[in-house]
Amino acid sequence: MSAPAQTSHTHTIARNSFWWGLELFFGLFAAFITSVLVARVIGPQRLGYFQYVVWLTNITTAVGSLGLPATTCKYMAEYLSGGETSVARAIYAVGLKLQTFIAGGMVLAGVGLVYFAGEPAYRLASLLLVANMAPRMIGLIPSYANNAAEALQRNTPPAIFGGMLNIGLTLTSLWAGWDLAGVAASFLAGSMLETSLKLNGVRRRMALVPLGAIAPELRQRMLSYSGQGLVLMLLNVVVWDRSDLLILKSMNPDITQVTFFSLAFNLTERILMFPTAFAASLGVTIMAQYGRGKERVQQLTVEGARYAFLVGAPLLLGMACLSQPLVRLLYGYRYEPLFPVLTIAALLAIPKALMAPPTSLLQTTENQGYLIWVGCGCGALDVLLDVLLTPGYGARGAALANGLAQTAAGIAIWLRVRSLFRLDLRLRQFGRIAFCAIAMAGAALLVSRSVEGYEGIAAALLAAVLVWFVSLRLTGAVTQTDGNRLLIVGKRLPAHLRGLFAVFVIWLSQPKSTAPVI
Repeated sequence: MSAPAQTSHTHTIARNSFWWGLELFFGLFAAFITSVLVARVIGPQRLGYFQYVVWLTNITTAVGSLGLPATTCKYMAEYLSGGETSVARAIYAVGLKLQTFIAGGMVLAGVGLVYFAGEPAYRLASLLLVANMAPRMIGLIPSYANNAAEALQRNTPPAIFGGMLNIGLTLTSLWAGWDLAGVAASFLAGSMLETSLKLNGVRRRMALVPLGAIAPELRQRMLSYSGQGLVLMLLNVVVWDRSDLLILKSMNPDITQVTFFSLAFNLTERILMFPTAFAASLGVTIMAQYGRGKERVQQLTVEGARYAFLVGAPLLLGMACLSQPLVRLLYGYRYEPLFPVLTIAALLAIPKALMAPPTSLLQTTENQGYLIWVGCGCGALDVLLDVLLTPGYGARGAALANGLAQTAAGIAIWLRVRSLFRLDLRLRQFGRIAFCAIAMAGAALLVSRSVEGYEGIAAALLAAVLVWFVSLRLTGAVTQTDGNRLLIVGKRLPAHLRGLFAVFVIWLSQPKSTAPVI
């Protein structure tokens, strides 16, 4: 691979990581604000059923898509990178049409379930959550179309506007006493605005592109890929997406355990958004690069996992170490049983932060069959552990079962990728990052147990940040190449911050005798 191509990849991944990170950061902020306020006002008892309905609509949205968004992204990226834009437009049109029909059917089925099997006291809120499935499902198609074009910045403004509307309406509904129905209506309004903006943006950009045709051979490939994607989605629901709630609700009579597990899972998933920002933009580049040539795909996979670990390990370890004071600060003393659940969920989510790059590689190379087998085995492990642990340990048992299944799947996927593509995993570099994260966690624990209250949290965070970056500098975990990539990302910062950022990056990543490449 030539130097210009490598530079192009670096710029593309850096740009997409910035925009995806901005979108996820705002999504994290919006979800954090709304979840904390709702939890404090509603309380753990009544919040349990609402969270259960939210989970049901989330998994229905994912499974009901039948793998169409991922299929649309993969084959649009392949044909866009090959210059066949008319075929890419045809793929988008077919995906959007099918997704709209599926969304309508899912909403109708959900309405029937609410009336015949739902709790009457939560009927209006449940109906609004079911209606929210439609814009969320439809909005996945234009989102993935922008991903296929490696233009993730087109998804950010709609997501921010939709999130702002959601926050505003949630605050209004809580202030006005509209209860859970008002919160559900806020979700629906935010999703509708975000989806409409994304659809309009893609429509305008594709208006001048002639509509091509999908060849029978391509149609067959798309059907096969989509079918495998559906199986993977079903398995992901079992292994990753809180299917543990179903067993927890049925085998443990305490509904608050559903609340505690759901909150711990949500907080952990929000933190995972930060390493996901890079991994997701990398996955888009892997798909596009596979359409141009396959030489650098394996190298991108290992680099993506290393960056995901560099971002995810300190955040998740930090959350685990500070779970007790953070929960008291955010949710109050009614949520004290959340402490150990959050600690377990955060620690065992670290392997999940490393799974996106190898998963993208296997999907891009159409090796999804192995992912299906891994999902089956780890799904069975998750269910078995849930049955054994949730009756006696409640949310803690569900978090442990889910996390152990994640870890087993992550190990199996990496072993397969290493064997299939002969990857150099650079374990020494991962070891340096792990050492730094453990040192940081030790500092945070020591300070948090020495100083109580808000001052303790602030002091622990400050100590953790200082130890983390000093450790990175001393161990050389951040290389000069990493620093040059960070400097590229820094060019997108406001002008008055670029100089400070550059000085910090150079100190972190480069020997004094080495001049930076900016």
